[in-house]
Amino acid sequence: MKEQTPIEELETLTIEDEQGNETTYQVDAVIEMNNKQYILYSHDQHMIINEIVEEDGEERLEDITEQEMQQIYDAYQQAIEEEVGKNE
Repeated sequence: MKEQTPIEELETLTIEDEQGNETTYQVDAVIEMNNKQYILYSHDQHMIINEIVEEDGEERLEDITEQEMQQIYDAYQQAIEEEVGKNE
């Protein structure tokens, strides 16, 4: 049995839709907030944010509320601004 790489260690993420079409996304960040882990990933200027949920030793992505999405996005933007400020 092949061992899977934890989601938070991936640089890209490939997701298959209901029709069997695969899309590869760039993993932009993994953020831990409120004892939960979230992944931000993008493709063609479109960013998606999901919660990483572990169940029975396997990880899956779950949808989150608009409020959670805004909180995570704000934290991501703040982290980017702080990083840019350090490099100036």
